Amino acid sequence: MRLLLRIASRRATDAELGDIVEEYVERRHSAGWFVSQVVSILRRRRSPMTMPERGAEMISNVRHDIRYALRMLVRNPGFAVAAIAPIALGIGINTGVFSLLNSVAWRALPVPDGDELVSVYQETRGGPRRMVHGARSLFSIPEYHTYRDETHTLSDLMAYSRQWTVTLGRESPQEIGGILVTCNYFDVLRVSPAIGPGFTPGNCGPPDAPPVVVLSHALWQSAFGGDPQILHKPIALDGRTVTVVGVAPVGFDGVDMAREAFFAPTSMANVFRPEQKLLQDAHVSWLTLIGRRRHDADIAEARADLSLVAARIDSQQPGRTTSLIVQPAAALSLPPARRSVLWGAGIVMAAFGLVLLIAAVNVANILLARAAARTREIAIRLSVGATRGRLVQQLLTESGIIALAGAICGSLLFMWLFGALIPWLIAAIPGSEPVRIDTTPDRTVLWFALGLTAMTALVFGLVPALQASTADVHTAIKQDSTGSTGGRGWVRATLIGAQIALCTMLLIPAGLLVRALHAAHNLDPGFDYHDVAVVSISLRGPRYEKGGAENFHDTWLERVRALPGVERLSVASRIPLSPGRSQTTFRSGDDREGHVVDVNTVSPDFFSLLGIPIVRGRMFGDGEADAVLVTESTARRYWPDQDAVGRVVTMDGRPRQIVGIVRDAQVSQFDDVLSSYMYLAVKPGTQRSVRVLARTRGGLEAFAAAVRAETSRLDADLVVNVQPLSANVSLLQTLSRITAGIAGTLSLLALILASLGVYGVVAYVVSRRLREVGVRMALGADAHDVQGLILRQTLRPVVIGLVIGVAVAAAIVRLLQSVLFGVSPYDPVAFVGAPLLMLAMALAAAFVPTRRAMRVNPMAVLRSE
Repeated sequence: MRLLLRIASRRATDAELGDIVEEYVERRHSAGWFVSQVVSILRRRRSPMTMPERGAEMISNVRHDIRYALRMLVRNPGFAVAAIAPIALGIGINTGVFSLLNSVAWRALPVPDGDELVSVYQETRGGPRRMVHGARSLFSIPEYHTYRDETHTLSDLMAYSRQWTVTLGRESPQEIGGILVTCNYFDVLRVSPAIGPGFTPGNCGPPDAPPVVVLSHALWQSAFGGDPQILHKPIALDGRTVTVVGVAPVGFDGVDMAREAFFAPTSMANVFRPEQKLLQDAHVSWLTLIGRRRHDADIAEARADLSLVAARIDSQQPGRTTSLIVQPAAALSLPPARRSVLWGAGIVMAAFGLVLLIAAVNVANILLARAAARTREIAIRLSVGATRGRLVQQLLTESGIIALAGAICGSLLFMWLFGALIPWLIAAIPGSEPVRIDTTPDRTVLWFALGLTAMTALVFGLVPALQASTADVHTAIKQDSTGSTGGRGWVRATLIGAQIALCTMLLIPAGLLVRALHAAHNLDPGFDYHDVAVVSISLRGPRYEKGGAENFHDTWLERVRALPGVERLSVASRIPLSPGRSQTTFRSGDDREGHVVDVNTVSPDFFSLLGIPIVRGRMFGDGEADAVLVTESTARRYWPDQDAVGRVVTMDGRPRQIVGIVRDAQVSQFDDVLSSYMYLAVKPGTQRSVRVLARTRGGLEAFAAAVRAETSRLDADLVVNVQPLSANVSLLQTLSRITAGIAGTLSLLALILASLGVYGVVAYVVSRRLREVGVRMALGADAHDVQGLILRQTLRPVVIGLVIGVAVAAAIVRLLQSVLFGVSPYDPVAFVGAPLLMLAMALAAAFVPTRRAMRVNPMAVLRSE
C-alpha cells in the first residue's frame, strides 16, 4: 500500500493517474475506508516543486496528455469514429472550398517569384468619356506608358488585353482565344519560350513590324502536331499572314483563369480590329497592368507610388479623379469579377460553415456523454490535487487530437474530391470553356486548415471540459456510473436547439433552391424557343472591310433562307437569354436625364419567328431605321396612362419614333420581364458578327450541315457555329440544377448530423433515467405517459431551435434572390415544409430510444439499482 501511495503521490498530476488511483480507491473503499481518508492520504503525500520542475512537468504533461488521448481513441474505436467522422466532414468540406477560392483569388501566379507580382486597376470618375473594351477599370496604351515610365517601386510593368478570339485558318478552320500583350510580357513574368526567341525589339517594338505570334504549347501540339520547324513559319489568323516567333513552355497558357492559345503584340489590335482604333485612343479601357515589385518595396509603397502617377494624369484631364486598386496578382484579379466571386464564395463558405458548426455541436454532445461516464476518474484527479485548469487542458488536448485527426482525413479526402469534381461540373455547363484551377494546398490553405481545426476543437471541446471539471469530488466518487446524470441538462438542451436552428437555416434556402429548380424546368419565357436554331459567324479579315461584310450578308441570308426546311429567318444583335446585355440611354420629350434601357437590333421577322405578338401599333419596315418597338412594361413605366405609340425618343443623338408595343418576354434575363427593353430595326451588313435565328423543320444536324456547306461556298475560312436556342434555357436549368444539388447535399448532411445528435442525446438521457422510469412505472404510471413526458422535454429545445432557425433564415434568404428564378424568397412551401421536416426528424430520432426504454421491466431496473 505504501509503495502504491508513493507512486500515486509522485504522479498526482500525470495523465495516467486515473488508472492507478482509481484502482487503489476502489480497494480501500471496499475495505471500509472513507473516501475522505483516501483523499487526505494522497494529498499529504505530494511534495512541493521548484520552478524548473514545474516547467519540465508542463512539457511532460502535454506529452502524456497526447499519449493518453491516443490510447483512449484506440481503446474506444466506436467513440473515435463517432467523434472524428463529423469533424472530418465539416473541416474537410470547408478546407476544400477554401482551396478552390484560394486558387483563383489569392494564390500567387504560377511563375517564378510570383509573389512579387502586383495587378493594377483603376476606378475613374469624371473627365473625358471613355470607351470600354472589357471593363471600365482597365487602361489605355498612353496611360500604360505613363505608369511604366514614371514608377519607382516596380522594376518593370507589362500590359495585356483579354478575350481576343480569332480564326485559325487551316484545312479545318477553328476559332481560338488568346491575348494581346506588350513586348515585355514574358520578361516581367520571367517565363522563357520553349522554342524561339519570343518577342524581341526587332519583331515587336516598331509600329511597322510584321505581325508575329507566340503559340501556347497546347495549340502547337494539337493544331501543328508539335512541328519542331514551326519557328518563322507563317500561319493564317483572321485571313492575315502571321509569323510564329515562339512556343510557350509546357503548362504556361496565360495568367488568368482562361487558358490562352496564343500571345500576340498589342500592335496587332489595329490588325485584328482596325475599326476600334485602340492604340490611338487615350480614353479607352482595354489593358490590364501587372508589374513586378522591387525587392525593397512592398505593396503599400507600390500603391502610394502609382497613386502619385495617377494624380499627375488627372491633373492633365480636368474633372477626372482616379482611384487605383493595387493588389497581389492572382488568376482572378479583375475587380468586378473578383467582387462577384468573393461575394458568392462568402455565401457558400457560410453554408459550409453551418455544416461544420452542426458537426461540432454533435461532437460536443458526444463528449458531454463521455464526460458523464468518466465522472469518477475526473473526481479522483481533482481529489489528489489536479487543478481545474490542468484538467481542462487534458480534456482540450483530447478534443484537439480528435479535431486534428478529422482535419487530416477530411482535408485530404475533400481536396482530392473537389479537384476531380470541379472540372466535371464546369464541363457539365453548356458552352463553358476549360479553366485553370489548382487545388494543390499551399501555405495559405494549410494555415486556414490549422486555424479552423483549432477553432473547431475549442467550439466542441471547451463546454464539455468546463462542465466536466466542475464535478463534486465526494459525491462523484461515492456514486456509481449509472447514477451520474452527466452534467446539467440545460447544456445538452442548448446544444440540441443550436443544431436544430443551424439545420433549419440550411434547409429553408435549400428548399427555395429546389423550388427554383422546379420553376426553371417548367420555364415559360414568353416566347417559343423550340425548333429554333442560332447561327453565329464572325466576319474577320481584310475581305470584310469597306463594304465586304454587307455583300456577304445579303448573299448569305438569301442562300440560307432558301434552304429546305427553313420556315423563318431573323437577324438579331442579341440572342434571347444569352449571357451579357446591350444597353443604351434615351430621353423622352423634355426629359433632361437619360433612362437606361436594354436594346436589341432585329429584323421584322424576329417577333413572328419567336411568337411574340404586337399588342398595339405596327411592325417597323425593312428600311425604317428610326422606328422603335417597346415592351408593355416599358410603355407602362415611362408613359403611364398614356399611349406610347407615336412618341418620339432621343437615342444616341438621333430622334426615333415608337411605332408599336410588343408583349413582355424574358429575352434579356431569366425571370426578368419588367426591365426596360426596346427593339431597333437592324440594317444587314453594318455588323461584323452575324447572328441569325432560324425556325426549321427536319432537325438541327441537317440544318447545320446545310448552313456550313453554303457558307463554305462563299468563304471556306469562316467558322460557323450552330446551336439550338433551347441551349440557352438548358444553361440556366443546368446552373439551377447544380446550385440546388449543392444546397440539397449540404442540407442532407446537416439533417443526418442533426438527427444523429438528437438521437444520441435522447438515447443517453433515457439510459440515465432508467431508475426514474422504473419508479414511475412501478408506481402505476402508464408507459405512454412516461414516453410523452420524455418526448415533451426533448422537443422543447427542438421547437425553440426551429423558431430561431426560421427567423434567421427569413433574414438571410434575400441574399439568394438573384438565383431564385420564379420563386419568392419567402415562399411558404419552403418556410413551412422545412420546419415540418425538421420536427418529423426530431420526433423520429427521439421516439426510437424512448420506445425502447418503455419495454424495460420496471422491477428488473429497480433490483439492478
